Amino acid sequence: MPRKYNITVLPAPPRVVPPPGKYVIVRGEECIKCGRCANVCIYGVHQRLEADPRRMADPASQRCKGCFCCVQECPRAALTLVHNETYAQLGDPYWTPEIITTTWYQAETGKVPVSGAGYAGPFSGSGFDGMWTDMSEIVRPTRDGIHGREYISTSVDIGSNVRALTFDEQGKIAVPLPRTRSVPLPIIFERPPFGRSANVYEALAKAAATLDTLLLVDAGEWYERRYAAHLVPVYTAVSKPDLQTPRRELESHLKTAPMVEFTYDRAVLKAVADARSINPGSIISVRVPAAEAVDEIVAELVLGGVDVIHLCADRNGRTFESSTEPRFVTDMIRTVHRHLVDLKIRDRVTLVASGGIALPEHVAKAVLCGADLTAIDVPLLLALECQYCRNCLHGRACPVGLTDLDPDYGAQRIVNLMAAWRNQLLEVLGAMGLREVRRLRGEIGRAIICEEIQKETFDRIFIKEVISHATA
Repeated sequence: MPRKYNITVLPAPPRVVPPPGKYVIVRGEECIKCGRCANVCIYGVHQRLEADPRRMADPASQRCKGCFCCVQECPRAALTLVHNETYAQLGDPYWTPEIITTTWYQAETGKVPVSGAGYAGPFSGSGFDGMWTDMSEIVRPTRDGIHGREYISTSVDIGSNVRALTFDEQGKIAVPLPRTRSVPLPIIFERPPFGRSANVYEALAKAAATLDTLLLVDAGEWYERRYAAHLVPVYTAVSKPDLQTPRRELESHLKTAPMVEFTYDRAVLKAVADARSINPGSIISVRVPAAEAVDEIVAELVLGGVDVIHLCADRNGRTFESSTEPRFVTDMIRTVHRHLVDLKIRDRVTLVASGGIALPEHVAKAVLCGADLTAIDVPLLLALECQYCRNCLHGRACPVGLTDLDPDYGAQRIVNLMAAWRNQLLEVLGAMGLREVRRLRGEIGRAIICEEIQKETFDRIFIKEVISHATA
């Protein structure tokens, strides 16, 4: 059994003002400073002033969970709970305020966010919210990988596999084995979509080294040789002869980097062949945008000898299709996975999915749809206290000063976030009775798709009602 993987969590409190909470507690002039609110609040919203215990400090509204205990117990009805407008303005419809603030909490503490009042969200929704995981094993003995009573592996291998093993007369393997890279989590780090700076890149690289995972970087933008074992240079415009960097740098990266990624275009297979001529044992990945005929493109690349396919959607998990309405990343993964299975070439390639991965449950659902692992980007910036305001895209100043970030501090917050995500992934695997995340890949039978269930059940009922009314 391999050594149990452990992530060391250290507190990393916010370096800027406390993050906004969902609610604001307003203390009126009717307050008699009796301290009843401090006694009933279990979240530490209400405290007395240390300098003058006769008076109450201003409420720490960012800790409020909206339980209304203080409001109900106040003898003078001096407390009012209102929604925080600053909180409501965070993010956008996909990257919601709840996702942003829970990511901040996990990056600060490394703990799993628990509301304490059950799930208060929608029954179903779009995207990942339209898929549920089947926890049927939860009523039978489960596997406890968080507290150490059982070992659940979250490691995956990146690279290609041989089609069949052949042996010589001495019983030794007669075919060369392809190079693979094992990562302890089904997560690698994608290039930041915005907010890029040397300090941010170094924080990501330090975190990748600590977690023993990989970080994708633009080959011509940032590359530190001390982190070379964890950096994956990405080359764009491969049809150009210089690949954006001198050939000697490409040769150096192919010999030292754990993997090299090319962005897809019509000449990408020639670039892959050139890279193979430089280093036959290197792991080659091709980045394929999710668009029309993506399944056929992926099949062509796999048959052409590509080791890793990186399927990428936009930040909100939508495909780049122009002729039809954009699909979600889960539909894209299922389409590609099924096509490769039908061609009997699925096990030849590692499938990486990125775009719209905002929560640890999204990692599990992407693997369940057929991906081997995922690549995340925006959650890494959120872990660094990014408010997703995107001011940097418009030339405005960053409200949290990401350019001045201490790389060590930023790396620890990312490590904390990954520790919390891993624990939640272990909960999903344990509830399903699985001992390793590899077995979850493509197990679509363990998924409950809301849209499919509605078509199989309620649509039939409603159609019968319409027919009966029409014939009456």
